[in-house]
Amino acid sequence: MSVSFPYGRRGGAAALLVGLASASTVAFAQSDPVVMFDGFDGCAPVQSTIGPEGGELRLCGAQLTVPPGSVGAPTTFGIERLESAPPAPFDMEPAGPAFRFTPDTLALNPPAIVRVPRVDGRRGGLAVDVPSEGGFLLIEACGQSQGGLLQYFGGLGTFGAFRFVGPLPDSTQGLGDGTITAVADGIDTAYDIDTPGNNYAIYQDRPDGGRQILVTAMNDLPNGQFEYLRLDLAVNAATGQGSIVQISLLGPVNGSYILGLLGQASISFGDLSDGRVRADIEANLVSGPQNIAFRAQIDVGVERYIFPPSLSCPESPPGLQ
Repeated sequence: MSVSFPYGRRGGAAALLVGLASASTVAFAQSDPVVMFDGFDGCAPVQSTIGPEGGELRLCGAQLTVPPGSVGAPTTFGIERLESAPPAPFDMEPAGPAFRFTPDTLALNPPAIVRVPRVDGRRGGLAVDVPSEGGFLLIEACGQSQGGLLQYFGGLGTFGAFRFVGPLPDSTQGLGDGTITAVADGIDTAYDIDTPGNNYAIYQDRPDGGRQILVTAMNDLPNGQFEYLRLDLAVNAATGQGSIVQISLLGPVNGSYILGLLGQASISFGDLSDGRVRADIEANLVSGPQNIAFRAQIDVGVERYIFPPSLSCPESPPGLQ
């Protein structure tokens, strides 16, 4: 099975939700009622022959839309609901049944639209089974509703909807606590994560037992100006080790804002046994031709948060112009 990703796997942590294309909305509205976990009545595998004119196939909330011109000759397509699904992505659980879409050896151009149902709209996303990776991988969806997810694919395979395990906050507002004291280019600055505004300290668990840490802090300055610090870290409390992924420092200098990004850096950790992140950082931040000497001490409590998945859609849906 070879699945192509015309609009990408899942992107970075922070992502903006975009509106659904009108074609996606129509696809949702016409979908069959969702048949979820209990019972398989009416969910026997289905097949249909679809030719160059395009067509559609549905099963228990799953839907395959083959646009005109996607195949050059009549082709048998199928959808099967799986009783036993491959392993879920890390830190996730099924939000609906898994479905196998066939044939999985055919290249489709324009890409077909694959839609799978989900039981609720809890934070999660669309995933595809990649046997070489040992199970499902989370990818970007193009459209979402309370009852389903869809994306465009140039090759078919096994897809499912998944949600993150456990409750998640709706936003980063008020998450985390603690302080950062920093010296950048000889100027001392103190940041308080508890100050209302764009200040938070969050984590996301990783498969290796560590955590991805994100800390952002902003101070208001006179004359409507501000300074902003972002620390991206990888931390493993069990080993007391970790690394710096990125440091971003935005602030005014001589009337204009400069952005310093990580050049070289070192980090040493303090006690991590209680879940707090304590560390000393020394770095050179690069801003154009300048190097900014940067030092910081951090002592923050972090809370679990996972950013909503991105919705990566074509501006004009293939085959549906």
